[in-house]
Amino acid sequence: MTAVVADVLRVAPLAELPVSEGRDPARVTALLEAARAGSPEAFGELVTLHERMVFRVALAALGNREDALDAAQDAFVVAWRRLGGFRGEAAFRTWLLTIAWRKALDRRRARSISWRRTLVATAGEPDPIDGLAGAEADPERAAIARDLARRCRDEIERLSPKLKDALLLAASGDYSYTEIAAMLGIPLGTVKWRVSEARRIVGSRLGSTD
Repeated sequence: MTAVVADVLRVAPLAELPVSEGRDPARVTALLEAARAGSPEAFGELVTLHERMVFRVALAALGNREDALDAAQDAFVVAWRRLGGFRGEAAFRTWLLTIAWRKALDRRRARSISWRRTLVATAGEPDPIDGLAGAEADPERAAIARDLARRCRDEIERLSPKLKDALLLAASGDYSYTEIAAMLGIPLGTVKWRVSEARRIVGSRLGSTD
């Protein structure tokens, strides 16, 4: 398999976070306490701290910027309403990501969206596939690499939703496997298996030619 395809399929080594990282930072804890006491300003700061990651997880589910923005907004509304019931069994980030993922799935199912997900994080950012291919010094090699990378993305689109969701979340590098397990509502081992299986399937479909 070429280096470009390997890069597209690479999954960041995000095994379980250390225990210390599973706790909320002091600033988040203070804002949570104020927000639970009824401070919309404190919750607004929590939104500011987490809005990008919430948007990105919604985008991973929906593949459309406008729909992802709507799902992210829905998630924050739900989080505000349910904040009184948050007891800190998980980190606030994990709790919020789980709400965001479920709201995105609700929107995906309700609208029966015929979407095409990409690995682009936000509109206006360069496509990482083009960036990988552009690293080739020779224009002809760059064109070949870009075509192969796009074939890789097409094969990712052909995966079952369960495998595709796990692969895209893991490949983003934004979430630990523990967080992905919480979002998907599956055991940690199942997350790792789905990511591994997704990579295997895509790689086998593309072949191992250089």
